[in-house]
Amino acid sequence: MPFVFPSYSEATGVLLNSSSGMIHGERIDRRAESSGISIRVAVYPDDGTPEVSEVAAASPRAATTKFTRLVAEKVEEAEGRVPEKAVREVVENLIHAEYRGVVVSIFDGGNTVRISDRGSGIRQKGQAVEFGFSGASPEALEEIRGVGAGLGIARTAVERSGGTLLVEDNIGGGAVVTISVPAGGEDAKTDAPVVGEAPPTRKYPDAVPRMNISERQQKALITVLECGEVGPSTVADWLEISVSTAYRDLSVLEEHGLVSTDESGKRVISPLGQDLVEAIVNTWVK
Repeated sequence: MPFVFPSYSEATGVLLNSSSGMIHGERIDRRAESSGISIRVAVYPDDGTPEVSEVAAASPRAATTKFTRLVAEKVEEAEGRVPEKAVREVVENLIHAEYRGVVVSIFDGGNTVRISDRGSGIRQKGQAVEFGFSGASPEALEEIRGVGAGLGIARTAVERSGGTLLVEDNIGGGAVVTISVPAGGEDAKTDAPVVGEAPPTRKYPDAVPRMNISERQQKALITVLECGEVGPSTVADWLEISVSTAYRDLSVLEEHGLVSTDESGKRVISPLGQDLVEAIVNTWVK
């Protein structure tokens, strides 16, 4: 039986089957609508009526934690294997869609999570899951961290579970991100391609050279990737360190060939720097 996306009836406050208009019977809590940010979560069992709930949050940062926790609980209840880390990164990315029309669907026994929105969509789908790509607005940068790495982190977490992350256009506008992992034990693997576009060739495909940089300097490097181009004051603000310390850290990164200085005097990340960030992030999702 083909999967059907749910739609919402403003008149009755219930989720409808978008193909037949039949009411699933699960009423939405209208109190959630008073909040600025809310999403709907639908769990589709192998048989029976879908379980639908709505959750709201006061801010983007609170939304990431609260929404991720709810989805992770539903996946665990269904005995699924979708990594919570991947869910978190995709949920955080919803800030770019301004949380418009977000529906999270959980099916296949908790082994598939589909997150759809009615935002502006993702034009460069292949690049969106690569480290270093960012379409973040200045407003988004003020609310969340991880832009420029989030979907890359999600993809890595999914791949380590033997699964795939697929980015598609939503019908009528917006984006759909589908996280799928194989059922079974942790060693289950799949050879299915991710996203459908060939990733760019890495400058250092075999291994990233070992770098003698501190944890703080690693964070500074990630900040450069996330912001696109930075000066010492930006790094100082993000890492809550002095400007002089940020200047020294950027100088160390440049000495290692991880960043370079552009015409404006700002630091930008190098191909080696991007590969090192990916290697660092890979250790986070092991």
